[in-house]
Formats: sequence, C-alpha cells, structure tokens
Amino acid sequence: MFALFRLLALLLISLVVLIMGNSFFITFVSLRLDLAGTSSEMIGIITASFYTGMLLASFLAPSWIRRLGHLRVWILLCGVNGLLILFHALWVDAIYWLLLRFFSGIMLGGVFVVIESWFLLLCPSRQRSLTLAIYVLAYYFATAIGQLFLYGCDLFSWTPYLEAGALSVLAIVPCIIRPIPLPNYVQSQPLHFLKTLRTSFQGFFGGFISGMLLSCVYGLTPVYALKIGRSVPDVGTMMAVIVFGGLVLQLPLGKWADLWNRRKVMVVTCFFSVLFSISIALFDNIYWIQLLLLLLFGGFSFVIYPLALALACEKISDDQIIAVTGGLNVTYGAGAMAGPLLAPLFMGWLGSGGLFYFLGGISLILGLVGCDVANKRINIRKR
Repeated sequence: MFALFRLLALLLISLVVLIMGNSFFITFVSLRLDLAGTSSEMIGIITASFYTGMLLASFLAPSWIRRLGHLRVWILLCGVNGLLILFHALWVDAIYWLLLRFFSGIMLGGVFVVIESWFLLLCPSRQRSLTLAIYVLAYYFATAIGQLFLYGCDLFSWTPYLEAGALSVLAIVPCIIRPIPLPNYVQSQPLHFLKTLRTSFQGFFGGFISGMLLSCVYGLTPVYALKIGRSVPDVGTMMAVIVFGGLVLQLPLGKWADLWNRRKVMVVTCFFSVLFSISIALFDNIYWIQLLLLLLFGGFSFVIYPLALALACEKISDDQIIAVTGGLNVTYGAGAMAGPLLAPLFMGWLGSGGLFYFLGGISLILGLVGCDVANKRINIRKR
C-alpha cells in the first residue's frame, strides 16, 4: 500500500488541491443561490446542469486523452475550470450560473476520466479496489476540508470565487515542478457504449445510483440544512461530517472488496446506506444524533462509486480502461443529472426530510439489483 502511495503521491496532491476548491464552491453555489431567493427546484436544475456537463465530458474526454495525453489534458482542464469559477463573480443570476455550471461540469467530468484512467493504468489489476480507495480517500479528504472554507466566509464577497479559482489553477503546480509518473502508453480501444455497459451491469448501474446520491448530497443537503433551521457554519459542519464519513471507510472497505467479493461488499454498503439515510430524516431535530448518522451514511454511501468502478474494470484489458472509465462517468453523469431533478419532488411531497427518504430508496434499489445479479450468477454456475 505504501508503494502505491509513493507512486501516486504527486497526482494525489494535485487532486486534493483541485477538489478542495471545487467542493467548497459547489456548496457555496447552492447557498448563494438560496440566499438570492432561488427556489429549491431551480437550484436542483442548476445542479443538474453541472452534472449534464460531466455527462458530456465522459464522451469527449477519452478522445482528448488519446490526442494530447493525460498530463496535457489535466493542465488544460484545471486552468479553464479556475477561469470559469471566476466568471461566476461577475453576475449572480440563475440562468447565467446554469450555463457556467454546465461548462464547469465539462471541465470536472474530464478531470475524473483523466485521473481515474491514469490511476488504473499505473496500478496492477489485483490492487484496483485498493487504488481506487486511495483515490477516493484523497478526494473525500479534500472535499471535507473544502467545506471548512465556509467558516468565516462572506458569501456576498468576491472571496469564495478567488479562493476556489486559485486552488483550481494551483492544482497544476505539483504536476509540472517534478517529473510525474505517466501511464505506459496504451492504444485506447474505443468500445460501443452498449458493449461497454455489458462488461458489468452492476458496476455501471452502481455508477448511475452513485451519481444520484452524490449530486443530491452536494447540491441539496445545504438547502435541506437551511430549511430545517441550521446556520451557515452548521451547514459546513454537516457537509464536512458526511464527507469525512466517506473518507474513513474507503480503505477498509476497498481492501475487503479486493480480498472477498466486490459485488457482495456493494450490496452490504447499500443496505447500510438505506438504514442511515432514513434515520437522518427521522432524527433531524437532534443535531448531534444527526451528525453521527450523517457520518455513518457518508461512510457507506460514498464507497459505492469506487466499488462500481472496480467492478466495471474487473474483467477488462488495459487498452479498454479509458473507454470503460469514460462509460462509467457517462452513467454517473446521467444519475447525477437525474438526482437533483427528482429529489426536490420528494422534498415537496414529504418535507425537507424527503431528500433522505429519496436517497434511501435509490440505495435500496441498487442493493436489490446486486442481490439479483448474485443470485443469477449462482444459478448459472449450478447449471
């Protein structure tokens, strides 16, 4: 494991710097729009536009990588993303921000295809779950730290835009000040999208559900927290706690999945996500209990994406990795686009807690699908 850390160190530092700024800015966008009087439904649409951009990037990024290579694409995406963040400061308007969030989604979606394929091509196949756990551990660590930027932050000033934009540009620095390990050049084999999906239905469906979960957590949990009477610092604490929960369980669950069975581990994480999500909605009047439940919910729900990616890449060759990571980002982006559009409907029907009933419901669906896939595999072997 320590050898993997050394191999990936510079990439991990770049990722942490980039995500600190972006995670803070995603939460800031929801808060700033809410304070400007934007409806929950419109905030959901703006959040969905960001993930629509990520979905589009999943189709575009593999060709960018084939033409320019991982390092050049990384530098380009980080720089343009920082510029787009600064453009938000010019005008606080729902339609204007919807367009900017769409293009920011393209940048960040491209980043994920680049970094995930980069990591997978550097690591041996037997350690893919562990490698992805390290990647997601760094991602969630950065996300949790990023939420703390809300403390003492003047939401009506230029400071949030400058901080997030500067961090996006600074993410380039670790990759250019020292030689960075590049993946051995592999001629990426394009795959038809439906053929890509057939490599692992549970993996790609897990990516779709993970997209719904995480887009709602990042885009609508701040709105939920304000509606139940939490202060802005409380929102930062709640977001940091839920992300920190995801950080804590990445390595043990990733290692367990490599040693035992990735499908079964995903089913277990889904059912625990259901339990804690529904509990959050039921105990929203007791702050410290809710924080504990958010920690546990984050711990299990946030591990779904790396497990889904490891499942999707379980039986493929290196020349298909870029295509499959791009395909998984397509399903993730589709889920991330759908989640913020559907969740506000549940919030309208069931109150603010409807957000977590919705998250519990989709986690249950994924868990049941995983059970069905496992049963079919067992029946096939018996025959």
